[in-house]
Amino acid sequence: MKDKPFRTKKKFGQHLLTAPGVIQKIVDQLDIKPEDIVVEIGVGTGQLTEEILGRKPKKLYGIEIDPEAYPVIEKRFSEHKNFQLIKKDFFDVNLFDLSEGRKIKIAGNLPYNVASLILVNMPFYLEIINLCVFMVQKEVALKLIARPKTKQYTFLTVFLRTYFDIEYVMSVPARFFKPPPKVTSAVVKMFPKKNVPDFDKRGYKNFVSSLFSSRRKMLRSKIDPEILKKANIPPEKRAEELDILEFINLYQHLLSEKNGKNQNS
Repeated sequence: MKDKPFRTKKKFGQHLLTAPGVIQKIVDQLDIKPEDIVVEIGVGTGQLTEEILGRKPKKLYGIEIDPEAYPVIEKRFSEHKNFQLIKKDFFDVNLFDLSEGRKIKIAGNLPYNVASLILVNMPFYLEIINLCVFMVQKEVALKLIARPKTKQYTFLTVFLRTYFDIEYVMSVPARFFKPPPKVTSAVVKMFPKKNVPDFDKRGYKNFVSSLFSSRRKMLRSKIDPEILKKANIPPEKRAEELDILEFINLYQHLLSEKNGKNQNS
């Protein structure tokens, strides 16, 4: 019986990368060593997977949500003992379970419809990440490297760059995909920062998100001017004008104010 051809699905944001030269360049960025554990998010039909396996990592875990892709992947990589397919949605996978107590490398041509949500998860795995190499929409990639006072500078910029150094590797035109997306894509590389604040990441994420929910409002409308003064931030400044260090500093002052109140109560 002939295998059914695999069809990409809009609901999963699938666009399969088909250009061998681009695939090689992406995997080059991972700098795979024989002892590496690699996690690929969104295997699709395995173009990136094949190139990663060709570099002989210790283990490659491929996470894939689409059941129709499973037979294609299993047939294509049945000979590779160092490959394991994880038949789940990325958001149902705990990467700590795959790390064997070591640092992992994460790669993926991320589905456009959930790329930002996947990226926002990365700081929560910071201690087990060696590096990440992702293909995302160019619009998302530009947010990751944006500067304050620009339209691209968003919650995503601040939250991710608090924990990662991010490098824009290259743009990838739509013609290199099947089906071609309506947008240009880009490859980014993310390295965990050496020194990151040790406060609660979830609380910080909510704090940054709330400030950007009204990015044009002056900070004094959201934060006690006394706290702004202690953090040495002018009350008429807006969220989009603060750099990463100012966000960290402001959140630390808010926490110490909150802790001080708790101790006095």
